[in-house]
Formats: sequence, structure tokens, C-alpha cells
Amino acid sequence: METDSAARNERLVLLLLCILFLATRLPGLLALPLFNDEAVYLYRAQHFPAQLQFTIHDGKLIHELLLAALVRLPWDPLLTGRLLSVLCGWLTVVGLWLSGKMIADSTAGALAGVLYILSPLAIIHDRLAIPDAMLGSMASFLLAASLRLIALPQPNRWHAAGVGALMALAALVKLPGLFLFALPALMIITRPVTLDYPYQRWALLRTALIMTLLGIAAFAPFHYGGAESHKVGVLNMAQQIERILSNLLQIGEWLALALPLPTLALVGFGISRHQTRRLLLALVAAAILFCLALAVIGSVLYPRYILPVWPLLLVVAGAGLSHWRHIPGALRGASAALALIALIWGSFFALQYARDPARAPLTLIDRRQYIETWTAGYHLDEIISTLRVEAEQKGGIALVSPLQPRLIHLGPKVYLNGDPRIFFIDIDIAGDDARQLIGAIAAQRTVYITLDAIEVVAFDIERRFPELRLIREWRNPHSEIAFYLYVWSP
Repeated sequence: METDSAARNERLVLLLLCILFLATRLPGLLALPLFNDEAVYLYRAQHFPAQLQFTIHDGKLIHELLLAALVRLPWDPLLTGRLLSVLCGWLTVVGLWLSGKMIADSTAGALAGVLYILSPLAIIHDRLAIPDAMLGSMASFLLAASLRLIALPQPNRWHAAGVGALMALAALVKLPGLFLFALPALMIITRPVTLDYPYQRWALLRTALIMTLLGIAAFAPFHYGGAESHKVGVLNMAQQIERILSNLLQIGEWLALALPLPTLALVGFGISRHQTRRLLLALVAAAILFCLALAVIGSVLYPRYILPVWPLLLVVAGAGLSHWRHIPGALRGASAALALIALIWGSFFALQYARDPARAPLTLIDRRQYIETWTAGYHLDEIISTLRVEAEQKGGIALVSPLQPRLIHLGPKVYLNGDPRIFFIDIDIAGDDARQLIGAIAAQRTVYITLDAIEVVAFDIERRFPELRLIREWRNPHSEIAFYLYVWSP
């Protein structure tokens, strides 16, 4: 009877976590306009398998394959992509609950889940159609699988192969997922060795590594993840050290503001658990190694890159809070205060983000990329509507885009995909023959070009293309960036 009652209580806790998660993710799901990277992934998904080579080269295979399977559903493709991320975020909560239960008890898992649900960085990226939420869910289940591996009295190579397969899947979701290998590696290395199997840990580690590399090796001939090379800083030693220090400072800032700092302080209470201190230190070390790897090789970093370490740290924090009653008096009050601050801050952030993402307290770099620059799709619905009207009035139009498309070009391609009245044509607008090419296209049908303010200057549009006439302008409500619609009018 007690077992049945405990099982019912666990199911109830999971249900409540699910309700809380959906309450913080579904409201305002489309409040943030289309982000440039979302447009890239949706465009590739709509043109699968023709765009598969770019998907593989970009190192984000599984996310885009799932998008390709779902994006043809009969509603807004952005909604489909964001609902997929919501599902991945919910799976992260389940993985945290399972992991916490293995380390301490179901209370630790539930607390870790609540801290994740009310984490600002998770609130943002569980609602964007990009692969980071999926990589976070892979991290949580990799954590659960690694904990199960070391909890087995006599783990064998099949168990290690399963962990390695999860690692391979994480890397196929997003190439930097390879850095998560520090998690099972540290947990296997720190696992106590039995007298019967003195070399067992190295056999397990070797098997897990082989399975991980096999997944990547299968796509190596197709240059899987080759596009990530442009993010790697290759400088002289002094510059590289300076860049690493700068990256570490950035990551520290993001950990403090977006994850946030009170929650990180709770990790210390988790480490203070005497029964599992060695294990929890291994989790913290794996998170630190992941961040160090990003700092060492990265020349371009964003806060979302550190989301995979969050499940590791939250389980430690949850384990600390779960034995709150056993913490000495003064520290008990401090831990309760920190937890309360984290929950209040997360609740405030969730409400603000659902009402208006532009008013939420985002980090500066997130505000720039999601709100203020050319990567934010404000007024895109109006631009799409205007192009539809022009196509209907003209009986068909050609929409010309540069060879290196940005949001203003990809957005129309996503939302006007399949419209027989609109022909999409990509040309090298920076090329010397661009004017002649556009003129030749205009001889067949009316030519329109959408550009952002940066492109207008970069391509020297007004001087090089006097035939282009500006017919509409849309300004970002939070910055000076603007989108323009031109028609070719000799």
C-alpha cells in the first residue's frame, strides 16, 4: 500500500510539473517575432531533402530532420517549430526528475524541475524553433543514463554503449553536444572500482567513447559540422588567451544573469551533501569543462550555448534543497532565501516575457539578436501580406534575394513557400553584373527586392541600382534598424 501511495504521489508531482511548465511556455509562444536562425531551419525543413547537405554541414541534423517531418502541418510553420522546442523543454524536466530521483529522491528531481521551469534562459529557448532546447533535453537524459550506469552493481559494455549512443545523438542534435562527453567520462572515472573488476571503468569509458565517435564518423564523409569552423578562434597565443578570458567573463555573466545567480549559489548547498558529494562534484566539473571548451575554441558565443550545462547544475541544486531540514540553522535560512529569490525572479521573468519579450530583462546580447537588430522579424507579417497583394495585382512577381540570405529574405521564403504567383530568384547583388541580371528578370515579370538597412548601405543600392524604387519601409519598434521593399521601375 505504501508503494502504491508513493507511486501516486510521484505521478501527481510529475503532473503538477507538467502544468507549471506549460503555464510558463505556451502563453505568448509567438510573442517574439521570427528570429533569423529559426527562419534558416524552417526554410531547410520545407525544402528537405534538397537542403540536407547544408543541414549536415551546419552540424544540426536531428532537429532539422524532425522539423522536416512536422513543418508541413497545416498551420504557421513557426508555431510548429516552437511547439517542438516546448516538447523538448518538457522532456528536460522529465530527465531532471529522473536524475534527481537517482541521486537523492523524487523531491530533488521535482525541485530541479521547478528551478528549470523558472530559469530565464530556459524560458526563452524552450520557445524558439532552434536546436538548443533539444540539446538541453539530450543533456538531461544523458545525465539520467550516466547515473543509472554507475548505479548498476555490475555494469557491462552494453550499458556503456547505450550511454555512448545518447552522446552520439546529442552531437547529431548539435555538434557542440560532443563537449557533454565530459559528463559520462567523469562519472565513470570517479565510480568506485570493485575488486572483481579492477579495470572495468576504463572498459566502460572506452566503449562509450567508441559509440560516441561512431555516430559522428558516419557523417564525417559529408563534412558534418564543418560550418562550425568559422566560430573557432585561430589567433596568435596572446590574442587567443585574451579571447579565452573574454569568453569566460561572458559565460560568467550569462550564468549569473540568465540562469540566474541565486540558483547557482544553491549548487554549493548540493555539494555539501556528504553522501553524494563526490558524484555531485563530478557533475559540476562536467559543467565547468563544457563551458571551458566553449571558451577555448569559440570566437562567437551566445548565452544559449551554455543551456546544456543547466540540467547538470540544477540536479545538484535540487539535491541540496531536498535535504533542507538537515542543513544547519543559518545556512538553512540562506538556502531558503536563495531558492525564494530564484523562484520570484523566474516567475517575474516568465510573466514579462509572455506579455512582451522586449520588456523582459534579457541579457544585452540576447536583446540585440532577438529584439533590436536585423535578426528580429518585427513587421514580417505586414511584409508578407504586402508581397501577397502585389503578386495578386501584378499576376505574378519575382522576388530577388542576395546569395547570402538574411531574415528579410528567408522570412518571405518560409511564409510564401508554394505560392505559384511568386518566383524566388537568388543572385549576387554585390556582383558587377547584378544590374543587368535584374533587368533581364524584369523583362519577364515585375521584380521586387526586400532588404534590411545594413544591406542597403553594404550593396550601395541607391547609387548602383537607380531603377529600384522604394515603395514601403518598416522600422523596428525598438531600434533604428529597418526593412525596405523595392520595386524595379526603369
